[in-house]
Amino acid sequence: MPASGQVFRDRVKLLVEKVIAEMGLEKRFRVETEYLSPHGSVVRDRDRRVDVAVLDSEGRPYLFIECKWQTSSGTAEDKLFRSAEEARRDRIFGVHSVVVLGGSGFNRKVFRWALTEGFVHETFLETWLREFFGR
Repeated sequence: MPASGQVFRDRVKLLVEKVIAEMGLEKRFRVETEYLSPHGSVVRDRDRRVDVAVLDSEGRPYLFIECKWQTSSGTAEDKLFRSAEEARRDRIFGVHSVVVLGGSGFNRKVFRWALTEGFVHETFLETWLREFFGR
């Protein structure tokens, strides 16, 4: 992951930890980065590392968060389609899954598609997390 992508992932992780702590859920959940998914990859026949994983108190995956950062037109847009498939598969296996978009470089058409697929823009992530964990 490029440096700016790592910074974005780390910001997302810190925000998830903050929301969990403020909601008093730190005994129920812990947060890890670069988590090796027990489901592998739906697209490639190999391992898959999830950017941010929220695990329950027994260490089972509860929420997977993929972070996609884009400052200019490029490969992250192509990877969005794979991310959508991975998120669908996670849900089939009973793990909540969301893709978070960051940066201003996404093509408008691809960006709108991503939002209709349930992706979340970083601007709305804190609100999304509070609603998700509050229900």
